[in-house]
Amino acid sequence: MEKYLIASSGDTLDSKISGRFGHSIFFLFLDPQTLEFETFPGIRADESAQGIQRLLSRDIKKILVGNIGPSSFYEIHSLGCSVYLCRNLKVQEAVQKVKNGEIQPLQEPTLPDSIHSARKEDDRTPGSGQGRGMGMGGGRGRGMGGGQGRGMGSGRGRGMGGGRGRRG
Repeated sequence: MEKYLIASSGDTLDSKISGRFGHSIFFLFLDPQTLEFETFPGIRADESAQGIQRLLSRDIKKILVGNIGPSSFYEIHSLGCSVYLCRNLKVQEAVQKVKNGEIQPLQEPTLPDSIHSARKEDDRTPGSGQGRGMGMGGGRGRGMGGGQGRGMGSGRGRGMGGGRGRRG
């Protein structure tokens, strides 16, 4: 019987889908027919890919996420699983939409880089950030910082590159 692996912000069906697969607080192994599930703690920061294999050792075919980087995405695909983007949905709602075919499997990761790849490199080169986060006061970040560097102004939105943007 096919099971779902769900990256969740909590340990109930009313919890929201986690914003990032590899940094999910909880994972739910769920039977989409009965909605019975088991809850497991998220992947620790020092586990990375080995933690993903631990999670996929069951009869998992579908993985529901809020975002997913390339390392996890391609590893999951190599194991024959499909990934579904379920941003801002509660677990039970996301399960029903995937089960009913309302959400199609992703063909590529939703994020350009793994968060771990940015930590491995010295990313302090100015202008290397790719941030698009919302800044304070409604400004949109532009990712002008290099990874963990700070941009100028009050935007300070953390974007996908981990840089801090400046308000535009």
